Amino acid sequence: MPISPSDDSSNLKFLKSITPESSEAEVEHKIIVPLLQWLGYDSEDWRSQVSIGSSKLDFLIYPEEFKLHCPPFLVIEVKAPGKPINQNGWQINRYMRKVGAMLGLLTNGSSFQLLCRHQDRIVVIANYSVRELVENVKLFHHLLCKTTCLKVCNVILNNQQRINQKFLMRVAEAFGSQSIPALFEEQLELSPQPLQKQFNLVQRRSKSMIITVFNNKGGVGKTTLTINLAASLAQLGKRVLLIDIDAQANLSTGLGIDPLNDVELARKKDITHLLIDPRVKLEDVIYAKRWSRNDLQLDVIPSHIRLSRMENDLTQMVDSDRVLAKKLRNHDYDFVFIDPPPSFGKVNRISLMASNGILVPTQLSSYPIRALEYVLAQAQEIGAYKDDPLPILGVAISMYDQRSNSFNLSMLEKLKDILEKTAGGSQVNIFPEQTWIPRLNIVSQCPEKGYPIQEAEFDDHLSSQEREAAQKALERYDNLASHLVGSI
Repeated sequence: MPISPSDDSSNLKFLKSITPESSEAEVEHKIIVPLLQWLGYDSEDWRSQVSIGSSKLDFLIYPEEFKLHCPPFLVIEVKAPGKPINQNGWQINRYMRKVGAMLGLLTNGSSFQLLCRHQDRIVVIANYSVRELVENVKLFHHLLCKTTCLKVCNVILNNQQRINQKFLMRVAEAFGSQSIPALFEEQLELSPQPLQKQFNLVQRRSKSMIITVFNNKGGVGKTTLTINLAASLAQLGKRVLLIDIDAQANLSTGLGIDPLNDVELARKKDITHLLIDPRVKLEDVIYAKRWSRNDLQLDVIPSHIRLSRMENDLTQMVDSDRVLAKKLRNHDYDFVFIDPPPSFGKVNRISLMASNGILVPTQLSSYPIRALEYVLAQAQEIGAYKDDPLPILGVAISMYDQRSNSFNLSMLEKLKDILEKTAGGSQVNIFPEQTWIPRLNIVSQCPEKGYPIQEAEFDDHLSSQEREAAQKALERYDNLASHLVGSI
């Protein structure tokens, strides 16, 4: 029997019926079933433990009278109270795509995440604690209640009937005056027009940034951080360009671009052409790398090993330090990330001269921290030659060991001490702990496979443990992206 909804939060007392020690089954029986009743659903309106391949979907909601005509309105996935839902989102994403559900709800009883599906893209539309859910009870109820479900299903059914009627009329016309193949040669205008605007979860800022991701100490996760940070920004609705200016081309290969087969043998241009040839424009060397299942696109300027032999050519060019800055003068991106080699060579100078900010990735270990002195000194030296300042946007911690708390704290103090004692270092911020990237095998495996960590959701070769680890890392990259957007 449905519970009558009310503005009074007393109807939601069941939300406080579990503890951190409760089981997943208790969340289902003490939270989800009363919640569905409060939303106006009868027991006939949902199914539980529905087989989806080899997995079990916890709750599938769609009214009995529409089961033959409409996709499910809502799926609900439940986790135990001790499991953070931000690291368990890909499973419900897969369920929503499989069954075609319009809405999703992921919860562990204390946190509630609302999702919606647009074609194959799943978007998080809200995150609530129990208190926040109660505060937003009207909106939550209006979106998920049975009344809304019935209205949506009616609209779908009516549209489907109109489409069927139109199609049958065309069939009749075809048999009356045309050959059967002609029916299928014409384009039937049956599908809705594509959306002109995709989901944009963060309002675009008018200010754009060209950022060199730089540390002269190699092996600190610089390129991997650049790739995944860029992908997180792209999923925030930002237009992002990645420039690989390292002859090793790790950024290019980490995005699935082979400098030999995809560039040289295909007679396409790369970063060397952009730097050396004054006739080559920015748009001539950009590769639009797209992962369609994730609705993710990154524009990339790939590198090539021949760049390692061009130091003299670049040095002899007139005003060579500003060659990249000039080519980027009229770019149309929110963020441009430049990935240089871990050194202080000519291409690094070119990168920094083109930038209006530096992001410094480092590990919490002695040698990478010690290298920060030289990064700051180089930034000040280059900044003296630029018309505009060249600030350090912050220090991003990567590859940190989550098990070594005491060691991490000692290294963090050492990092702060280095910054305090180095000229200009006292103004440099260390990004907050929720942005720190943990040392996880999955983080290094993704670039080896040629994709950003966001695409791991669709890698069927990953184990459940690897997927959970990928989601944990992805949460940190998303936090880093949001922090960067908010700090500039």
